[in-house]
Amino acid sequence: MGTGPNSPLEPRRTLVLGTSPMARELAQAYQRLGNEIQTGTVSQAREFRPQLIATTGDSPDALAEVAAVAEETGAEVAPSVSACHHTADRLAVRKQASEELGLPTLDYEFASTPQEMQDAIERIGYPCVVKAPTSNDGEGFSFVRSSGDLAVAWSNADRGVGQGAVVERFIDFDFECTILAARSIDPETGQLATWFCEPIGTHHREGRLVEAWQPAPLPQGAMDNARSIAARITGALASCGVFSIELFVSGDDVYFSQVTPRPSRDGLVTLATQRVNQFDLQARATQKLPIDSTLVSPGAVRFLPGVRPSLEAIAVAMAVEETTVRLLNDDTLIFSTADSAAEARVRTDNAARAMKKAQENAIEG
Repeated sequence: MGTGPNSPLEPRRTLVLGTSPMARELAQAYQRLGNEIQTGTVSQAREFRPQLIATTGDSPDALAEVAAVAEETGAEVAPSVSACHHTADRLAVRKQASEELGLPTLDYEFASTPQEMQDAIERIGYPCVVKAPTSNDGEGFSFVRSSGDLAVAWSNADRGVGQGAVVERFIDFDFECTILAARSIDPETGQLATWFCEPIGTHHREGRLVEAWQPAPLPQGAMDNARSIAARITGALASCGVFSIELFVSGDDVYFSQVTPRPSRDGLVTLATQRVNQFDLQARATQKLPIDSTLVSPGAVRFLPGVRPSLEAIAVAMAVEETTVRLLNDDTLIFSTADSAAEARVRTDNAARAMKKAQENAIEG
């Protein structure tokens, strides 16, 4: 390659850790920006010699090994190792948000034994939520209504590995909300800045995400509070990239729940709604490129776990106006756009029911 001012540069080598669909989407986003891509495990870094190691949250590689390889090869890690390590610990994030940053959070306590969990629940009160200290899309989640739920709640959270449980107060909130915040360099100022995507409404069942829509109808006061919380928690993590900040909204009151320093399942709705989806935003932000968080259409996504539809069932769902279907491992995702998020949700619901009916008819036939 030449070295003159107009000579092309060597492609930036980027190692994307993980092999899941989320990892593949992220790899394609980096590839669209001209990166030379390899996906897999951190052990490949010594031969590939990446300039950037992108973590996706689904890699079995320990962060300590990622940090060691990054130091050995000189690679940058995105998001930073410290951000990954910190946000993987639900209790550490909650303590930082509540005690250091003064953010509004639901009452919570950590329990290291079943008795400590029971005592914490007695103080916080029924009903409450018990979660694993580290969690991924609802794993380790239990809604505790009475003492009869305690044994199952402890088993779900602790998983027999001695990690304990987090007990959290339950509130009858209006809805759950996720703010995607992208931190990169503002080309006008040359300084680090934060961009906010339109808020995403989410619906969980037994701790697992079943639906997301964008934009969520936040009152102006709640919108201001949500963005303030997102700015403060991402600023404290001090890393470029996309952050998914999960919140509870009750009127104008907004409570911080948790933060993920990378594209999330909540943000998959942006594949249908935004000019630049969350994966492309991550590729841009982690390389300190300009950000575009424009919403081009209201939309929604419905998650159907464990559903493997026939081609006929997919066709029936896609026949719903402005609707498409994507398969993600063992899940089927139905995306719809419309003039409003509410209408898009109706379309995903209609498509899901049509798909289910087609599957049932096929079985009966």
